[in-house]
Amino acid sequence: MNKPKVSVVVPVYNVSDYVARCLDSLIDQTLNKIEIIVVNDASPDPEDEKICLAYAEKDSRIKYIKHDQNLGLGGARNTGIKHATAKYIGFVDSDDWVETDMFEKLHQAIKKSKADISQCYFMEHKGAKSNVRKLKKFRKQKDVLNATNVLFWNKLFRRKLFTGNDIYFPEQHSLEDLATMPRLLYHVDSIVQVKKPLYHYVVTRSGALTANYDRIFADHSVVFSIIQEYMRERQVWKRDKLFFEKRVLKSLLHDVRRFSKDDLFSEREKREILSNHFTKSLTFLSKPEKIKLDSIEDTELSLISYKRKLDVKTLLKAGR
Repeated sequence: MNKPKVSVVVPVYNVSDYVARCLDSLIDQTLNKIEIIVVNDASPDPEDEKICLAYAEKDSRIKYIKHDQNLGLGGARNTGIKHATAKYIGFVDSDDWVETDMFEKLHQAIKKSKADISQCYFMEHKGAKSNVRKLKKFRKQKDVLNATNVLFWNKLFRRKLFTGNDIYFPEQHSLEDLATMPRLLYHVDSIVQVKKPLYHYVVTRSGALTANYDRIFADHSVVFSIIQEYMRERQVWKRDKLFFEKRVLKSLLHDVRRFSKDDLFSEREKREILSNHFTKSLTFLSKPEKIKLDSIEDTELSLISYKRKLDVKTLLKAGR
């Protein structure tokens, strides 16, 4: 095969019930010059390897790589980036799937506009319900950290955004998207939008990380530290620290809202998880004492109140 136009990285870990659907949607892409890099992140499920090897045997565009030890989703993506050969790179979670023309449309859009990233709308599947999720259009702004969403799987990137700026995903931590997108955005001039739902995102499945709130809240402070350190290295911390606080607050509020609606946890369990991990994350806010931790409802309401006031400050600063 000639050099591929697009490399797609597919991390695999305990997804034997889903990965075939994902790979089928990729090998059927209308963009034929595609490289599919499947990274088995030391999955304990032997069926994962059997399925992936079978697909690699029947389609030469599939590269199969297996980790000797688990590095997490971020580590698997990093391996994919380092093995990719195309100018553009995308990421697909192995329990999701894509429309057959997704990468053709994203590739056409990014080439035509000469953008750094192209992105599309997506279908969100939660049980029997499915909804189209639209995205706000990107615009270059002073508030770099919040210029676009932090999702990676509905996008196509110039690979040099990663390799040319030495930006990779953190390993062995959740929230790898949140840790990485704000850093990339300091090197992004434009993002083009494809206004069609081309990606199918499965919100929850048995054993999925999205249900592991204890780990998510523990990793918030790690991720915020990664972003903060990068801003200090670029010497933009003083200039952008208010926007950083907005990014922190948005992330905390997003996960608290999801957590408050999750009936798999009792109120007592929710309070325990917040008390165990939330205090450290709040140190990244200028006034952490404003956030109440007596109950999940109090936490959510105090975060909302804090956000309203911060939104005014950031709007004024961004408008200068």
